[in-house]
Amino acid sequence: MASEEEFTPLLTNNYRYGWRRFDIKTMLLRVAVALSVLGALASGIWLLLAVTWSDFSSLEGYCDAIPPIQPAEYVERQRRLARVLEAENADSLVTEPGPTMMYYTNISWSLSERPFLVILRLDDSMPSGIRTVVVTPAFEATRAHEAVKRANLSEAIAPVFTEWLEHQSPYEEVRLVLEDSRQKIFIEPNVRLFVEKGISNVLDNVHMAPRAIQTLRMVKSPSEIDIMRCVNHATEEAIRLVRKRIRPGMTEGNVADLMEEALHKAGLTNVWVLALVDENAAFPHGEPGKARIVSNTSMVLIDTGGEFLGYQSDTTRTFLMSPRGYNKTIEDAWYTVRRAQENVLNRITAGQSCAEVDLTARRVIEKAGYGEYFTHRLGHGIGEEMHEEPYMNKGNTALRLQPGMTFTVEPGIYIPRRFGIRLEDVVVVNQQGKLELLTAGLARNPWTL
Repeated sequence: MASEEEFTPLLTNNYRYGWRRFDIKTMLLRVAVALSVLGALASGIWLLLAVTWSDFSSLEGYCDAIPPIQPAEYVERQRRLARVLEAENADSLVTEPGPTMMYYTNISWSLSERPFLVILRLDDSMPSGIRTVVVTPAFEATRAHEAVKRANLSEAIAPVFTEWLEHQSPYEEVRLVLEDSRQKIFIEPNVRLFVEKGISNVLDNVHMAPRAIQTLRMVKSPSEIDIMRCVNHATEEAIRLVRKRIRPGMTEGNVADLMEEALHKAGLTNVWVLALVDENAAFPHGEPGKARIVSNTSMVLIDTGGEFLGYQSDTTRTFLMSPRGYNKTIEDAWYTVRRAQENVLNRITAGQSCAEVDLTARRVIEKAGYGEYFTHRLGHGIGEEMHEEPYMNKGNTALRLQPGMTFTVEPGIYIPRRFGIRLEDVVVVNQQGKLELLTAGLARNPWTL
């Protein structure tokens, strides 16, 4: 039997204990690394779930109860146009595909190099006081008739068609329709220059439509306001739901994707999103600088909207991810922007100029010391178009507010390389001459929408 000395370990006791300590440290380090990897993996899975799995089912059918513009309203719109044409010593308005054509006829068509025109001409024999003439490429005539059927117009409008062949000039067809005119012929301002020139070359007394024509679309009917109220409520609610699902680690693109998903769930089409994080929000419309990643202390700006039944929404909210991102400067700037909105809502009434609307907000921001950082107009008209008349800027002194006008109130403070804050809501001048929100309410504070 071997003696005990033969089994004596080669390592001394002290070295043996040191090796064990080293082994324990290594094991603890490995455990820490494993936990870190698992934590990162769990965080990644959580982020992936937040981005790819989102429940916006509460938005489904949000505006389903709101009816589209009814056929009788298009007749009334043409009657109002007839009255303005008579007052302006004109007898016709020429339009191309776009908001004005839709406004008077509900005919939807895409622009191309081949002019497709609708001529709205005074005609006492028509119930609306207007004869609607569709000038279409001959090879598109069948599709044009289908477009008119889809427009679901009243028999009181009953468009007539005139066609032009590929080797013919569309402007000759316009001349044949209007050659007996002895009054002014108005061209809608959005008509393309080459079309306007083509018409002016074959007809005399052609003029750009005056402000009186444009004002007709600025003043919204109760039906239009109902649609706009619902689409803007839906947009604001979508922002609230998205805000709850934003997580640290998300990119600006991730936030935009969530927002688009929510708006589509609410039934909006042609949706768009501007999502900016931290100093990127110092650029009012985004761009310069690399895309930012959301952190626990980030400030996020979401400017977004979409279309429902032909009418637009446009809402902006700026918020902190958590109170940890708070500092006195951000708080002061955020509440200054909010006070600027409130000042407009409380002070502006029908009859005041668009310039005064802008200045009513701008004075608040200037008084707080941020005047140089409010770099854009206060707002823009909104309806069939995202940006339309009236425009709220301090140079627009001639145009005055009327009941039915709708526009955005969107003051902002943008400090380069630091942060940007904008709050935007859509308002209508109601029949009492006061401003009324078409969103559900102003943002409450930097954390709660």
